[in-house]
Amino acid sequence: MGMVWLAKKDTSFPALRGPNDVPLTGFDFPTASGARFLDCGSLIVETTIDQTSGPTTLLHSVGGGATNSQFTLSTDARGNLNSDLIIGETACHLSITGETAKIHAPLRITLSWNVQNNTALLSVEAPEHGALCQAETQSQLPMPMEIIEALLAQTPPTKVSANITFMGVSDQIEPVGFTPSIAEKSLVETPSGHMPIEDLLCGDLVTTHDNGPQPVRWICERSVPTRGLFQPLRLRAPFFGLTQDVLVAPEQRLVFENPEVEYLFGVESVLVEARHLANNISVIREPTMVDSIRLFQLLFDNHEIITVAGCPMESLYIGQIAEHPEMLKSTLLAGLPPVDVPFHKEIARPLLRIYEAMALQSGAHH
Repeated sequence: MGMVWLAKKDTSFPALRGPNDVPLTGFDFPTASGARFLDCGSLIVETTIDQTSGPTTLLHSVGGGATNSQFTLSTDARGNLNSDLIIGETACHLSITGETAKIHAPLRITLSWNVQNNTALLSVEAPEHGALCQAETQSQLPMPMEIIEALLAQTPPTKVSANITFMGVSDQIEPVGFTPSIAEKSLVETPSGHMPIEDLLCGDLVTTHDNGPQPVRWICERSVPTRGLFQPLRLRAPFFGLTQDVLVAPEQRLVFENPEVEYLFGVESVLVEARHLANNISVIREPTMVDSIRLFQLLFDNHEIITVAGCPMESLYIGQIAEHPEMLKSTLLAGLPPVDVPFHKEIARPLLRIYEAMALQSGAHH
């Protein structure tokens, strides 16, 4: 199945469609006693949560007939995020305590389950802030397809909060945390010349601004939807020194180094997130002409500045996640042995906040 990508417009979702416009009902799922279940998968929701409005039901759906099921995603008066799935007399409850009350930004909520591994995981991310909170429990409950189809189609009496802007379903465990952010076919500078990022391998040398040629320790790769907070941005040549247009994720950080930066911030160069540079001139939101985009990022021993199609931008920054093995295993670094996960003690350049980035907008066209 892959992922079914849907973007919410106003108060309703488009027709129930999957990748390449294939109807969701055309997929095959395991069946038992006349019911259809997804034994392994992820539900992704993007929303904002207004804590001043009190408890909020984000999603609610009831499946009758053969499943006798119910699913609810909600917040309570204490700011806890709760996920409750009930099938017959068996329930799976997950709760992230009080964290949503602390995050005043668009959130990406991911609920993943795997019956074979007897696990369920609830994650909350704030992509604009890099925050990640999780709760995990043992669960052998699959997700009834009746619930999924009702949620995506908003079939009454299903409830979908008006604050939800994106919803997706996958038959895989979708990683959380670090998101690859540079599109395939982007040319990366190496000592041997420019290489498409998708052709690089672990151990290959890449030219860095601060430490010369450095070996790639890990390559993150993922196909993501082109909707919601995932919607890519197009960096247009010749702005930012680009020799060709490059598609990046909104959180990809670019290097600014000019007299204006030193005048405003007292340092020679800074990092700015691409999302804060969108202006319909040098940085534009890529129209959603395709369902998904394939993105990559490179991990080095340190956080590095690399050159992509002539533009200096950051490599993958992971901080000290190596100290949190339980969280690490839910990210795209799960395949890297924990002992090999580097510690990034500091970011390669100061990172501008959104209001600081706005001060650079006038210089974004150089």
